[in-house]
Amino acid sequence: MKLQFEKSGQIKKKRKSFSTRWNEFLDKTEKHFSSRFMGRLQNAREVRLWVVEWVLLVVVVFLFAIVQIFWYSDAYETEAYVAGGDYSEATLGKVNSMNPLYAATSSEKTLAKLLFANIVSPDTTGHLKGELAKSVEMDETGKIWTVTLRDNIFWSDGEPITADDLAYTVKLIVDPTAKTTISADFSHVVVEKVDDRTVKFTLPSVYREFMDTLEFPLLPSHILKDISPALVYESSFSSNPVCSGPFVLNAIQASSVTETNMQTIYLNRNEKYFLKDTMLYSFALKTYEKQEDIISALKTNDVRGTAELGAEVLGELPMSIGHRTTLINGGAFAFMNTKSTELSKVKVRKAIQQGIDMAKVRGDAIDEARELDYPILANQMELDFPELPKYDLEAAKQLLTEAEYSYEDGVLLDKDGERVRLTIAVAKRDTIAGVAERFTDELKKLGFEVALSVFDESLLSEDFFATVVRPRDYDILIYEVDLGVSADPFVYYSSTQASGSGWNFSNYSNNLVDDALLSAHITTNMATKKTKYETFLKYWVADAPAIGLYRSSMNYYFDQNVRVYAEDVVMTDALDRFADVRYWASAKEIVNMTP
Repeated sequence: MKLQFEKSGQIKKKRKSFSTRWNEFLDKTEKHFSSRFMGRLQNAREVRLWVVEWVLLVVVVFLFAIVQIFWYSDAYETEAYVAGGDYSEATLGKVNSMNPLYAATSSEKTLAKLLFANIVSPDTTGHLKGELAKSVEMDETGKIWTVTLRDNIFWSDGEPITADDLAYTVKLIVDPTAKTTISADFSHVVVEKVDDRTVKFTLPSVYREFMDTLEFPLLPSHILKDISPALVYESSFSSNPVCSGPFVLNAIQASSVTETNMQTIYLNRNEKYFLKDTMLYSFALKTYEKQEDIISALKTNDVRGTAELGAEVLGELPMSIGHRTTLINGGAFAFMNTKSTELSKVKVRKAIQQGIDMAKVRGDAIDEARELDYPILANQMELDFPELPKYDLEAAKQLLTEAEYSYEDGVLLDKDGERVRLTIAVAKRDTIAGVAERFTDELKKLGFEVALSVFDESLLSEDFFATVVRPRDYDILIYEVDLGVSADPFVYYSSTQASGSGWNFSNYSNNLVDDALLSAHITTNMATKKTKYETFLKYWVADAPAIGLYRSSMNYYFDQNVRVYAEDVVMTDALDRFADVRYWASAKEIVNMTP
C-alpha cells in the first residue's frame, strides 16, 4: 500500500473508493444473513408445528370474539320504558264539571287528580307531603298554621300560582252559595295572606290534624275571582280549566252511541307542571255508565286500565290484563238515620246490630283482611277497641219487642198492627251492591219489610246526593266513605256535621260523643287523643248509629305492556294510585345496559 506524506510530516492511509466500501457492506450482509437466518432455518423447520398451532389459536380466538359480539349483543341491551306514548283509563259516571271543587262522580274525581295539584297529598308511602306547598308548619300554640307555597310554580296558562289562589279557594269552599263537594270545614278559620307565597290559618282551637284538611286543589283566582261564588260551577272554567297538575285538557269527544253515553277526555302532558318529568305524553279518560261496558272496553283494548271493577270479574278478562288489589283507608258502613221514625229508637238500632249475621252479609267477597267493625282503622291508631255484640237473632227480636213491636207469623208489626218498613239507599258498585242485598235479607229475617233502592253510579252527582243523601231521605244508607290518612271520625259522627251539607249520614247526636270528638280533634297530646277516641268508640257501639261492613280496596286492571303505579305504593284512597303518575309509561326502546 502506498503512503503519502503530509506537509506536517505525518503519514495518512489512502481513502477507499465508494465501490470498494459498497462491496464490503454487501459481503458483510451476506455473511450476517447466512449466519443469523439461514443458519437457523433448520431450527424453524423443527418448531414449525408449534408455530402453526399458535397462529391457528390466535385466529380462532379472534373469530370467537367476533361471533360473541354478534351472538350475545342482546345481553348488553334491554328494553326500557322511555318518555312518550299514551295511556287510557275507564271510569264510571259522566263528567259534568272539570272544576275539582265540584267533583262527585268517579270520573270527575279521577279527572281532578290528573288536572290539578293539591296543597298536600299522600306520597307513595301513604304519608301526607307538600305538593304545591313547600312547607306546612304549626306554631307552639297549635292554633296557627302557616302554609308556604313552592317557588316557581305556574298555572298551565303561564300565570304564577300564589297565595291569592289559596286564599280565594278557601273562601269559595266556605261560601254556602258555592256548594262545593269539599268536606273541609274552614267556617271558623281566619285566613290571612302574609305574602305572595305564604298564607296563615288561625284556628278557633287546637287541631293537630289540620294538615289533613289541606288535601284539596287550588283554583286560579286570576280567572275566577270576579265571578259570583254561586255561578262558579256554571262558568266556562268548568269545561275549559286552567290546570296545575301533570296533565292539561286537550279535547273532549262525546260518544255517537247514545246508549253508552260515553265521553272521551283527551289530556296532554302539562309542560308548566312544577315536576317536569311526566313520562306519558297523553292520557285519555273514557267514561262509562255501566261496569259491563268497561269490561267490554278492556276486552277490545279500547282502554288500557281501570279501577272501577271488583275482583270477581278477573276470570272474564284476557290474560294480557294484569290485576292488583290494594287496601285503602276507607270502608263501607250501614249508616242508620237516627232521625227516622223507626231508627230513632236505640233498641231498634241495637237489635239490627245484634240480629245481622255479618258473616253472611260479607259473604265470600270479603276476606278476613277486609272485615271492618269500627270507624277507626287499626293502622290509623293503636286503640283498645270495645267488644261488639255477638250475633244472636233471638236476642235481637227480644229487643224489638221491648221497643213496643210485636211479631205475627214472623212479621214485625208496630203498635198499630202495621208492618215495620225500612228503606235502604245504596250506590251501585261492585262489592257494595251485593253486600246491600245480603244486608236486606238479614233485615227481613228480623221481620222488617225492606225497600232497597239502588242508585246508578253515573247519577251520583245529579240525583243521589241531591235527592237522597243531603235531605237524608232514607232509613239506612249503605255507603263507602274515606277514613283519611289520620284517624278523625269527627266529620261522620259530630252533631255539627248532621246538616244536609255535612257528612254525618246517621244524623247522630250525643253530647258526650261531641265532647270526646272535639277534644280528640283539638288536642296535641296523643295519650289524650287515644282516651277520647276510646270513649267515642264505646258510645258508638252502645248507640249503634252505624254498622261496619267491610274495608275498601282498589282492584286495578291494566295492560301488562304498560307501567302503572308501583306495587308497593301505600294508598289512603283509590286516587292515590296517581301518586307516581309521572313515572307511568307505555313507550319502550332498546337501550344499552349500564354497569
